[in-house]
Amino acid sequence: MELKPLKISGPRRRRPTQARAREKLELIFESTIRLLDREGMETLSTNRIAEVAGISIGTLYQYFSNKQEVMEALGRREIERVLGRLDVLLGTPGAGDPGDRARLLVRALLGAFGGRHRVRKLLLEVALASRSRPALDNSAAQVIEWLSSGRLVDAQNRVLVLRPMAAFVMTQAVIGVIRSALAQDEMLLASPEMEEDLVRLIRGFLRESVSPHQAAAGGIA
Repeated sequence: MELKPLKISGPRRRRPTQARAREKLELIFESTIRLLDREGMETLSTNRIAEVAGISIGTLYQYFSNKQEVMEALGRREIERVLGRLDVLLGTPGAGDPGDRARLLVRALLGAFGGRHRVRKLLLEVALASRSRPALDNSAAQVIEWLSSGRLVDAQNRVLVLRPMAAFVMTQAVIGVIRSALAQDEMLLASPEMEEDLVRLIRGFLRESVSPHQAAAGGIA
């Protein structure tokens, strides 16, 4: 299944169609992540981003008008990366029993931004208050669609289908836990206990909510 690009309207800036342009865009994103991780939002500016990236401020302005646009684009990029990982984990035949795959799914969700949870917290706050919020809602809707439309495949390449309501509840429950952790203390996402409990939650839904004839075929553990 091919991922559909997230449609988020925004200012028309230069598109990174060439390899060199894409490299510069990645420099901008990585520099923004490093600054947010080390210094937070207080000192973040387009000048600082350009300085750390080793590019001129004029080059940065070819892609973004201000730091807000940089952060919004960075958040959307990470959402697309996480969706890509989930797409592979859900739909790859022979990738392991769905019960075991639950752990890989959780690690993909908790490992966004390379585990730099402070950056994730800050960018979530930006996204919730900006035009990037639809990207968050669209990503959840995409996962719900995968789970309820036969995207989940077991180790024997047999299709497993969650009831639509179960797919909705499970997806929103996991997202809600992650957002609450970010709001309270982002380092909760680094806790092994957090991983274990989220894995347990997903496995429970898989046991109880997969359609009966598919569950018998798939042998969810």
